[in-house]
This record gives sequence, structure tokens and C-alpha cells, in this order.
Amino acid sequence: MKRSSKPVRQCHACLLNLGKVCWEYANPRRQWRNRRCPGFENPALYNELTEWQAAPHVKTRKQLRQAAGRKRVTPAALRRRAQIVKSTG
Repeated sequence: MKRSSKPVRQCHACLLNLGKVCWEYANPRRQWRNRRCPGFENPALYNELTEWQAAPHVKTRKQLRQAAGRKRVTPAALRRRAQIVKSTG
């Protein structure tokens, strides 16, 4: 059996399927071995997933840097703004 963390075809309708990985199981293919995954349509796991998604997440250093860079105004942008104000006023 191929070991992969990627969900299989049977996982298509499952809410635990996050696209490239299963939220609960490291090997979703093994879960379907007995023709029924224990996480498929399991309300307890679905509730845990929605709580996890609703919880606040800590931003990574990269995300913090990107947000700070978007807020920063460069000197060139300030000069362009000054030129626009002069030409209109």
C-alpha cells in the first residue's frame, strides 16, 4: 500500500479533507481499508475541526513582515503624493 498523506477519492465529500492533507489522519488511504473511514461524517471530529478553524492563529514571522511592508510608505511614494497634491491644488 502506498503511504501518502494526500486524501483519496473517497475523501471528496468529507469536511476533514483540506485539499492536500487530511485534518485528522496522516494516511487517509489506510483509513478506507475497511470500506469506511472512521472520520467520514463523524460529527465529533467535524465539531473539533470547526473549533480549530475558529480559534485565533498565531501569524508567522513571514506574515508579520509582509503586513509591515504593506503599511510602510517609501520616500518615492511620498514624493509622488506631493506632486499630485501640487498639480491639483
